[in-house]
Amino acid sequence: MEIIGREIEVGFSTEATRGTAESTVDKWAKSVSASIVERAEHADNDITRGVLEDMEGRRVTQKYIEGDIEGIAHVDAIGYLYASLYGKVTSAVVAGSVYSHIFELKQNINHQSLTLFAKDGDVQTLKFAGCVVNTLEINASVDDYVRFTAGIIGRTAEDAVVSSSYDTEYDFIGRDITVKIADSEAGLADADAVPVKEITVTHDQGSVRDHVLGAYTPDDIYNGKHSIEGDFTLNFADEVYKDLYLSDTAKYMSVTIEGEAILGATYKPTITYIFNRVQFSDWNRSGGADELVTQPVSFKAFYNETDNEASKVTLQNITTSYVNVPSV
Repeated sequence: MEIIGREIEVGFSTEATRGTAESTVDKWAKSVSASIVERAEHADNDITRGVLEDMEGRRVTQKYIEGDIEGIAHVDAIGYLYASLYGKVTSAVVAGSVYSHIFELKQNINHQSLTLFAKDGDVQTLKFAGCVVNTLEINASVDDYVRFTAGIIGRTAEDAVVSSSYDTEYDFIGRDITVKIADSEAGLADADAVPVKEITVTHDQGSVRDHVLGAYTPDDIYNGKHSIEGDFTLNFADEVYKDLYLSDTAKYMSVTIEGEAILGATYKPTITYIFNRVQFSDWNRSGGADELVTQPVSFKAFYNETDNEASKVTLQNITTSYVNVPSV
């Protein structure tokens, strides 16, 4: 039976044992498209037998999982991606059924692994074990939902028998975003909002598949780094960002994404980035004769030796905890 793209469903579970697939789904993700597939690498048989044909065949040498998930960012489901990116989380009750989750970088090379479930309509349902988030891009503009694209690498695939079910989820649009820049983390609270038109934040784990003799699939998948870069655009009204680009000045930066829904009595779904040492890596200006002149600005988050980190992400949502993810 043929399927269309909207029939593809994706679910996440954190793994209790690294590389061993979970049997049930912790969270089904709404409004996503996925192209996660089984991949293979081959070795060519270049032995010849006195004929002109160049080869006699090839054999599979390695198998792994790779692909992308993209869609609208929802405040509860996206925590599974941050769990793999950062590797540790501290969760606490805010009030009633509202929880806070602070994701910080665990300084080792094997962050939390995930089992991903992919349900392709009635054609097949697979689960992919030992998955890690290799890249994650968060993108927001004035005329769209806040969206994400996650690059996934995994170890094995097998058939699964699961039924999809969806909880209430909370999304964001451009009006929900506030960007601030200050000289200190404490100074971000009172800093003026930067009037950006669009912003992108990109994580790169530099994931490394580790293959060993005796198996097709990776023995493990390690993160080789944690790089965060981004860019934003705003109207060209002064030379503040040009001057920052031309200097070695470092700043603190926050990106707060706060939805309009109400959790509990007064709380709102929130994603908050804090970057502890931002420097600006590119700047330019653009705009035609009958257009607003804008300035695209690129930045990178560096490690801050005083704070012992480059960034952290805090979610406020209705997820009690992200099970199996360590807090230290």
